[in-house]
Amino acid sequence: MKRIAYFLTMVLALPLFVACSNDTEEELFLPQETPSAVKGTETREVDERPYWWWWPLANPQKRYFTYLDTKALIYYHPSDREVIVEKLAERGLKLEREPGYESALGYYPPIYSNRGENAYFYAECVWNEVLASYKDIIDIPEILDACPNIQLEEEPKIEHRGTSFIGIITKSNETLQEIAEEYKVHIVGTQDEGIFYVSYVVCDKNSKGNAFEIARDLWEKHHISAEPALIAMALL
Repeated sequence: MKRIAYFLTMVLALPLFVACSNDTEEELFLPQETPSAVKGTETREVDERPYWWWWPLANPQKRYFTYLDTKALIYYHPSDREVIVEKLAERGLKLEREPGYESALGYYPPIYSNRGENAYFYAECVWNEVLASYKDIIDIPEILDACPNIQLEEEPKIEHRGTSFIGIITKSNETLQEIAEEYKVHIVGTQDEGIFYVSYVVCDKNSKGNAFEIARDLWEKHHISAEPALIAMALL
């Protein structure tokens, strides 16, 4: 499980909250376990700054951030690495990590329930970083997705590498299927250990928004608790 520490810095807060909830709080999550959970009423607030909701059912808080336009985190299958290196070199760019983070998810698919049909493929994918705007590299076919790094307003000394993964508090396969269909994301699976549970989905370049936007929308539109998974790096 060592590899999980690479990026689940925000998502791990979600199952931790569930594990510490009392019986009353646990019941608050039950409406999210029904298929109708993604068919709620639009409740989006008007706010021009980018944000997502942190622990929305307990004490809703907006996490404001700024996109960094000079760095992007990408994920890809290792078999495509050489092609990506060549295409980046043509643009005067390179992969910043050698050979890259060990795994995009850092998990063992057989232990997950609700596994998506491509769960093993995503378990093999790796993260890497490119010093460029995601807009300048997203057109490379072998790059499955590119997400800009961010700077949280309340953490000025920490730079967060944005990933394409979202942690969602639900164990319902029907809910995950509806989310996948609506937002064009891929189901990875559910880590379910009793009251400790979280499901993961992954965006690609065809998804309806990035991980930050989709996580925000899941709460505001459907009242489903979700957070983007991040890699936090201290700025020296």
